[in-house]
Amino acid sequence: MSLKQRALSAGKVLLKLIYAPMKKRPLKDRILIISRQSDKPTLDIRLLREWLRENCPELECVVLSRRLEGRSKLGYIPHMFIQMSLMASSRVVVLDGYCIAASVLEHRPETKIVQIWHALAAIKQFGYQAVDKPSGRSREIAELLCMHKNYDFVIAPGEVTGRHFSECFQVSEEKLKYICLPRVDEILRPDRILPGDFRGNVDEFREHVRAKYGVSDGREMILYVPTFRKDKNVKLRGLIRALHETQFKLVIKPHPVYDGLDWEGISPDEEPDIIVGSELNSYQWLQVCDRIITDYSALGIEAALLGKPVYYYVYDIEDYRVNVGLNMDPSVELPSFTAVEAGELADILSREYDYEQLDAFRRKYVSADTSHCTEDLGSFIAGLAKEVK
Repeated sequence: MSLKQRALSAGKVLLKLIYAPMKKRPLKDRILIISRQSDKPTLDIRLLREWLRENCPELECVVLSRRLEGRSKLGYIPHMFIQMSLMASSRVVVLDGYCIAASVLEHRPETKIVQIWHALAAIKQFGYQAVDKPSGRSREIAELLCMHKNYDFVIAPGEVTGRHFSECFQVSEEKLKYICLPRVDEILRPDRILPGDFRGNVDEFREHVRAKYGVSDGREMILYVPTFRKDKNVKLRGLIRALHETQFKLVIKPHPVYDGLDWEGISPDEEPDIIVGSELNSYQWLQVCDRIITDYSALGIEAALLGKPVYYYVYDIEDYRVNVGLNMDPSVELPSFTAVEAGELADILSREYDYEQLDAFRRKYVSADTSHCTEDLGSFIAGLAKEVK
């Protein structure tokens, strides 16, 4: 056993010793939501918390949102103790990612743990699908950290994604619940996700943004949302060159966790064609832009919900197939609108779009009811809290 493994093993023993007396406290009518995606609650968590507080005031709803990445691991330990203290006396624990305390510790049988995951689909392989791959953990560390253990239920937007989640988390299909994430309500009712200081409807907001960035009436705004690449930058040169002096105004939305944009070789005359979209979030840009380009991001599925033309620019797909693994291969799902070369993408953009192909793609990955997602998820979680009394 390596030094790291011995340290993790000792840490597990210590956490269990600390947690044992915590579980003797009275169980409270509490729903605890834990996230590592951001230091502020994500859109899904905000919507879920709001629904629970409005519709189930008899249930306490506590949110702990704190990123681990980019911080000292030791500095996260006090926050983990807070998680444990609340977890020990909560009826339901909701997660949107891996949580060490939730998976490593043994919980009282009355406490139910629900994994809602932070993406609408598992485009890239992760969890147990990626064990011993360059993008994943070693099997020894995964087993030592009890990766994705103790889930009573896993939320998925449809059967196809549910099968992927079943493999990623190593859970049986009986634990899958087919409910869409709350964000789908916002995507399909876009008036609610415009900036808080904007007064107007979506069309007015779109015109406001176009005027702000000087986009003439004859140009389409095309959103490029590259996924997070661990220790790698996103190559921009080919795409920018291919769209230079076309009818498109390119909006590049960096990943919130890691910017990683490679600007090398961009000439001054190409810069006016580009907007770096840090000012708005991805969902607001989704409403503003006319078309969407992505690679291995679930935002492509979210754009499909709106019926917006979706294109896949996957210049490094061979690397992803070998070193990461794909549950959804864009060249198979949307072959007419997937390109490896930037010049090929520019050619595809000039063709008529096949919306029937896009609709089939959407229905394959989002088959659950999309009419009241926040209510469906909130009702399910609140029902668990009341069921275990």
